[in-house]
Amino acid sequence: MWQKRRRIAALLQAAAILGLPFVTIGGESAFRFDIPGMRLYLFGSVLWIEEFSLVLAGTLFLLLLGIGVTVIFGRIWCGWLCPQTVIPELAAWIADRLPGNRRRWGARTVLLPLTAVVSFSLLLYFLPPGEAFRALFRSKIVTGFFLVQWAVLYVMLGPVGPLFCRTVCPYSMLQNALFDRDTLVIEFDRKREEECMRCDLCRYVCPVEIDIKEGLTRECTACAECIDACRLMTFPRGIEPFISYRGTVIRGKALLWGGVSAAACLAFLLLLARQPGVSFSVQWVGKPAEAGVNRYRYQVRNRGKGPLSLTLGVDGRFEILGEREIRVAPRSRSAGDVMIRGEKGEGGPVLFEAAGPGVNLRDRAGFP
Repeated sequence: MWQKRRRIAALLQAAAILGLPFVTIGGESAFRFDIPGMRLYLFGSVLWIEEFSLVLAGTLFLLLLGIGVTVIFGRIWCGWLCPQTVIPELAAWIADRLPGNRRRWGARTVLLPLTAVVSFSLLLYFLPPGEAFRALFRSKIVTGFFLVQWAVLYVMLGPVGPLFCRTVCPYSMLQNALFDRDTLVIEFDRKREEECMRCDLCRYVCPVEIDIKEGLTRECTACAECIDACRLMTFPRGIEPFISYRGTVIRGKALLWGGVSAAACLAFLLLLARQPGVSFSVQWVGKPAEAGVNRYRYQVRNRGKGPLSLTLGVDGRFEILGEREIRVAPRSRSAGDVMIRGEKGEGGPVLFEAAGPGVNLRDRAGFP
């Protein structure tokens, strides 16, 4: 029963993760890290690396959500969503269709193409799909990254497997500090201990090799394999399984963490929505050898879907030396240096202006 539900959840998760890089909004990936441009495409919005407040707000939301889910649902991530458990189970599920004498090594064999697909899908979160396909065969860096990542994934999900969950998984260690007596966990019913048939099937099917009858331990991933095994033995006898999920989901702490996570999500969305379509900033860089001249660096961010053509200007007390035109591609930024000459004795802040069709941006910088 639970195994079928977990496989459905795993397939839905795989479809979402593998399909998301191919979803585009406004001609760009719905979710992709652009490393050369140091920006994140986020469902139609663009975040640059220096916009730390937005990155912090998004990270805070994910952190609070993770803590809340763990407090309420316990090890649901480990058993239902974590690649360390989900991908090997999908491989074993496929291998079950093989003839009996091939099943032993079938899962490890099936895991090879599965981890290759996962490794390539991770590349798609940094490169557009078409570019990633081409770079895989033309770029030594991309090819090397793909192969190393593939090897690490295969070793972690195959030979290492549940050993990682039992020993060094940091999230597993953190969960013990977050659980309370109402957290949803898998437990053996001590009140019916005398009725247990002691078939030990629950222990034989456990992927992390624990005996749930001895009590809940950190190594348990809440995969529910033991529940299905117990049900296999008890259902024909017309009795309820001795092992089941136990806990209280709807309670005060659940509402509290749900509210806190929702507030953090709302704060992140509000900050994201308040980002201007075009922003302009100027920073003083230094003084060249020529007297009365200062160097400045400007930057224009364009979050819109169309290109921008702007003209740089300053207030009448100063003069721009060099190029005034600024062109910015859609969802991109443009930066450059400009020299400003002031009349003798002039000082104080310089008012910069970047103007274009429907756009008039201003910023100030000192003139030492």
